[in-house]
Amino acid sequence: MSYARIRQLSAHEVGHTLGFTHNFAASTYDRGSVMDYPAPLVEIKGGKLDLSNAYAVGIGSFDKFATRYAYTQFLSGANEDRELESIVNEGLAAGMLFLADQDARPAGASNPLANLWDNGSDPVAMLKHEMQVRRLGLDRFGVQNIPNGTPLSELENRFMPLYLHHRYQLTAALKVVGGAYYTYAVRTASGPSPTTVAAVVPAARQREALQAVLDTLKPDELVIADDILKLLPPVAYGYSSGRTERFAKRTSPMFDEIGAAEIAAEIAISGLLEPNRAARTISFNSRDRTNPHFSEVVAALIKATWGTPTPANAKQAAVQRAVQGLTVIKLMDLAANDRAQAQVRAVASDALRSLSSTLKRPVANREIASHHRATADDIERFLSRPVEPRKQTAPLQTPPGDPI
Repeated sequence: MSYARIRQLSAHEVGHTLGFTHNFAASTYDRGSVMDYPAPLVEIKGGKLDLSNAYAVGIGSFDKFATRYAYTQFLSGANEDRELESIVNEGLAAGMLFLADQDARPAGASNPLANLWDNGSDPVAMLKHEMQVRRLGLDRFGVQNIPNGTPLSELENRFMPLYLHHRYQLTAALKVVGGAYYTYAVRTASGPSPTTVAAVVPAARQREALQAVLDTLKPDELVIADDILKLLPPVAYGYSSGRTERFAKRTSPMFDEIGAAEIAAEIAISGLLEPNRAARTISFNSRDRTNPHFSEVVAALIKATWGTPTPANAKQAAVQRAVQGLTVIKLMDLAANDRAQAQVRAVASDALRSLSSTLKRPVANREIASHHRATADDIERFLSRPVEPRKQTAPLQTPPGDPI
């Protein structure tokens, strides 16, 4: 698998020397270009993870198309413009979608087909698949993941990318919510080419993606098994080299299992509350009332985090409270964001008011009651906007993920 990755990367860099830029849509049509950033395709066969098809072999269909356009030598006397247009039309008919860095990298990007480190034509289905891959990997994680003679603290370097294995496919699925399919269409004598210029993702599809994203926040998906925690000691002497493949901690020097859950949850929560995405849902709903409004997205987020019963398992309950607190912090951030659309801020503020009212209801469990009171107090202080507001606990930073 490692050699296959190096081969793919080598072809990618050669592509740059030939003048080709990234095509972050190519992963949606059979790994169509080495100029995409490919995630390893992990298949599940017989209940086990299979990496035999992790990376494609050879250049892709888009690479051949782009090479024809860039380097074809036409016969003397040929009309080059007409010949090039013919190649383009062939490519469009074959589905050679091209989307670049500007469409994939921003947090508020809107085209579900433009992503780094993703796989497949269906970002929602692939998110569900990657969550299965992640679960199988976590179920099998242990001392066998490091060589003999290695300090066990090095397991954390292996654990972090496995625990966050779904992060890029999650980002892809988030783009379906408030998303739009579009192309770099140009005017021709017969009209736009391609004919589809921009189209809002169908409402049912957006809601399916919203549910898949919220499913990643379930405590049983975020909790870390005791069998793993027992194998994660503080960093061994001589191994604290400033490497970034470890989670930030509030329990230093011990591993912070609740902090890790917060970090994973933050990807989904921040993605749903991203200001541009939020504003698009309001805009798209004004065009067609069947499209989910931002208030629906926020209500679903509140229900998924605050509206579910407290788990009987103490670890899961602690994770749930952490995710609940993070949801409130991110709603505050959005409500206070002076660059967010006014309607977006209004929805976030109203959600906080409603939640604060709910949290004031009596609760028998003392631990839950104190959590509710503290959260309600934080919301009220935020909404009253004192000159010197009380500072919230800063969320832990997500570890860097791009392998390049």
